[in-house]
Amino acid sequence: MVPGPAAALDAIGRYLEIEAGPIAVRALLVNIIVGERWLVGDEAAEKAQKWERSLLVRARAHLNACINDGSFIAFTFNTLNPEYIQGACYCEPSDPPDIVEAKRRRRNSIKLFDAIRVKTANDLEILCVRLLTLLGVKDPRHTPRSGDGGIDFYGFSDFGYILKPEILPAGAEKNMRVWFVGQAKHFDKTGVSTKDIREIVGSAELARAKLFAGKNDPVRFFSAKLCDPVFSMFVTTGEFSRDSKDLMKKSGIIPMDGPQLGQFLADNNVGLIGEEFDDSAFDTWLYG
Repeated sequence: MVPGPAAALDAIGRYLEIEAGPIAVRALLVNIIVGERWLVGDEAAEKAQKWERSLLVRARAHLNACINDGSFIAFTFNTLNPEYIQGACYCEPSDPPDIVEAKRRRRNSIKLFDAIRVKTANDLEILCVRLLTLLGVKDPRHTPRSGDGGIDFYGFSDFGYILKPEILPAGAEKNMRVWFVGQAKHFDKTGVSTKDIREIVGSAELARAKLFAGKNDPVRFFSAKLCDPVFSMFVTTGEFSRDSKDLMKKSGIIPMDGPQLGQFLADNNVGLIGEEFDDSAFDTWLYG
């Protein structure tokens, strides 16, 4: 990428830890410009001054887009001085206890992602099955590695009971069932394309219609009725292309890349002992 405010925005995560305290945008820019070996000395300071306003505008737009899309958030702006950037999980003195606790959990997001990234493709599918339990699915399933019909994991959640726990015999909420189906792709640097996204859409529709190749139904416990809501998910350790993100947003598919997955698990206290990530605790949750 050509040196400039856009490239600097892309580099922020490499120069600002998720727990880092506030730093002036211009000072951060100098660190990036020098660190990326674009310029040094007075020239770096002059360029930082020139790019400062543009980076602020881009950073605010990027942060708003992340919040709107549910994407991983690496940084934010200081509440007292909006021209200072800080790590997304930096605990400000004015933060109430519940916010401090949530930030301390979420600061483990990248550690969780790193732990996921070194696992195998099969481990990722197991993880996605476990992920469904966090969404209220009581009996999540995964399909065979071969002949899976384009679906790697699935299950349903009794949404009505989540809305209203049963004390007396349930009423209309008893019939409120939500299905989840998904694909898990263990990629290193490969981007998820629109072709991959179209596959999960077609696979979900074929599964609902009980149309499959061969003699055995790979999702035989998937029994979504015509009007049952079905959420399609795409989980990857790689990256989504810009077009695939656009297609998922327009079609309603739930995207979850590695940092998003790590953030979701951290928010749900997975793999944590106290407020710190622990490999053994994570493996116990995954394989236990």
